[in-house]
Amino acid sequence: MGWTKGYDRYLTHIDFLIKRLNMHLPKNRKSLLQLLSEDSPSVDAVDGSKLYFKKQDIEEVSKILPKKFHGSFMLPILIVRRIELGKGVFTVMGGKLEKHFVRKILGLTQKSFDEIEGGEVYLYKVQVQELLGKLGSLIVIGFEIPDEEKF
Repeated sequence: MGWTKGYDRYLTHIDFLIKRLNMHLPKNRKSLLQLLSEDSPSVDAVDGSKLYFKKQDIEEVSKILPKKFHGSFMLPILIVRRIELGKGVFTVMGGKLEKHFVRKILGLTQKSFDEIEGGEVYLYKVQVQELLGKLGSLIVIGFEIPDEEKF
């Protein structure tokens, strides 16, 4: 019985660490259209700070993405490290449009934005690095641990 109390404390501490580790995540997101109109494009982070985007990165996305999607494409793009999926596996969070955009940028699909694919997007470390190299200021990486039952 005593070991379970210690284990529960351990799990509580891990949850606390993950929450602290993710304090840099965006509290909200903005559309590409909104960010294009801002002089200093940014969103608020969970910890109260601001996440600033490079105007050049935003303009690059606006050239790739058809204008009709600028109002619904949300930034930043959140990439989450998913421990339960294996070593170095990440997923793209967000809607179908953001996931399709990541697929396009990485050359994982030839489909146009009018043929948006659904489903999860799984990335490996090398793909995340490529994405950061192309659109670094628009990408935020978070961490997730599964519930105890999933292990």
